[in-house]
Amino acid sequence: MRKCWSLLPVLLLAGPALADPPPVHRAEVERRAAGEFDKADANHDGILTRDEYHAALAKIVKAKGGTPTAKGWAIVDAQFDAVDQAHTGRIPRGNFVAAALAHFDGADLNHDGTVTPGEARKAASIKRRVAKEQDKAAAR
Repeated sequence: MRKCWSLLPVLLLAGPALADPPPVHRAEVERRAAGEFDKADANHDGILTRDEYHAALAKIVKAKGGTPTAKGWAIVDAQFDAVDQAHTGRIPRGNFVAAALAHFDGADLNHDGTVTPGEARKAASIKRRVAKEQDKAAAR
């Protein structure tokens, strides 16, 4: 079984589609994750529910001219469940930010507090390879 370690990775590491984005610093990821949480937390109670998370992501997808798909919702739900480790259907702000930072830390291969485009590509390749190996092991 694969574990998803991030929420809103598109928002946290967004860049132009065909050009390398600028390097991303850990403090910026923390700030952006907290800001995105605050926008998604519709009732401002410091807890993100699955419904609030779905509504926030649907709004982002629609703003970009897209339409949410069943496959997209499955990924969204897997990400939510990975952070909601207590299986309460609720993610506190601190856990949301910690998940974004864990995703960042996994991509910061030289641990200097900055993820370069090269590091991001290499980390993604490693994660794909590990996931493939986990899927093979689970199938046995």
